[in-house]
Formats: sequence, structure tokens, C-alpha cells
Amino acid sequence: CGEGRAQEGPGLLNLGALIVDPLEAVSAQADRAYLRLERRFRRMHRLHLARRSFIIQNIPGFWVTAFLNHPQLSAMISLRDEDMLCYLMNLEVRELRHSRTGCKFKFRFWSNPYFQNKVIMKEYECRASGRVVSIATRIRWHRGQEPPALVHRNRDTVRSFFSWFSQHSLPEADRVAQIIKDDLWPNPLQYYLLGDRPCRARGGLARWPTEAPSRPYGFQSG
Repeated sequence: CGEGRAQEGPGLLNLGALIVDPLEAVSAQADRAYLRLERRFRRMHRLHLARRSFIIQNIPGFWVTAFLNHPQLSAMISLRDEDMLCYLMNLEVRELRHSRTGCKFKFRFWSNPYFQNKVIMKEYECRASGRVVSIATRIRWHRGQEPPALVHRNRDTVRSFFSWFSQHSLPEADRVAQIIKDDLWPNPLQYYLLGDRPCRARGGLARWPTEAPSRPYGFQSG
């Protein structure tokens, strides 16, 4: 009996190898197919965002309307902020290589009387230590145009939306980033279509630049 069991061992090992090898091959093939599908999806997503970006650039006041119709973001926008956001041509959000490592926000503006920047960016990055840090473009304000950090509106005191770019440690700054990234950016059309924004911004639309927008930019999500 002992000899029989001894002879069984190699046979079972060979049988196991016959089962495992094909499974590994199938698994590797499935992994390759998944990566191809993922790359294809990312490419389609980039093309979709590029088309969306180009269309939005041709809709006067799209982003300021979406911001003002958003129930949380609108509470952070003063009258002066609204006038400045009327010059917002495009907003782009890009996750860094891995979503856990950070996210970049890119605001592209028409020429305006408030600041010199055509592009203002803010970036969040998660360091290896787990600490999240943020950096932002310094806004080059025209003389006398820098808004106060705190704005009195009715009986409330609110921060200027543009102070978000210089806030790097306040919890509300992270909250703004989270709202834009997870809610406004994926589907801004739902807020744009909520209805006309308040009449207080009509003057800004009257100043909407007449220059033709350029082709879609390469900076896109994914």
C-alpha cells in the first residue's frame, strides 16, 4: 500500500500542473484584455471631454451659470466673484496618475479687467506619508481689483470664492475641491439647465468676449 501511495504522488502533481497552467494562461489573457479595454475607455473618455470642452467654450456664461445654480457652490460666490466668473471660459479637472495621489483643477479665463492670468490652477497631492498638500497659481490682480478675503452678504459673512486658490489648510477649501471634482465637473449640464441664473450677472454676460475659442486643449481628465 505504501508503494502505491508513493506512486500516486507524482501523478497528482502532474495533474495539478495540467490544471494550474491553463488557468494561469486564461488569467493572463483576461488581464491583457482588461488593460486593452481600459485603455480604449480612457481614450474615448478623453475624446468626449475634448468635445465637451469645445462646445462649452462656445456657450456664453456656461460655467458661471453652473456655479450659481449649484446649491453649495453658489453660497460661496459673492457679487464680485460672479462678475469675475463671467470671464471663465473653461474648467478642467484632471486626476493624477492614480486617483489617490491627487487632483488638478485648471480654470481658463478670457482677458478681463480683474487679473492678468489666463490660466489659474490648483493641485492637491497625497504624499507618501499620507499628508495631503496643495499648491496654486498666484493670481496677478490688476491694481485695486483684489477682492477681500471675507465678504459681507446680507447678514452673512462669506469668503470670496477666489480666496480658495490661496487657502491650503482650511477644511472648507478641501470641501470646495471635493464638490467641484465629484459633483460639478462630471455633469455640469445638470446645473446649467436648472434655469436662468439671477439677473445680477446679466452685465457680465454683456461683456462676454467676441474672440473665437481655440481648439480643445490637451489637458483633459483621464
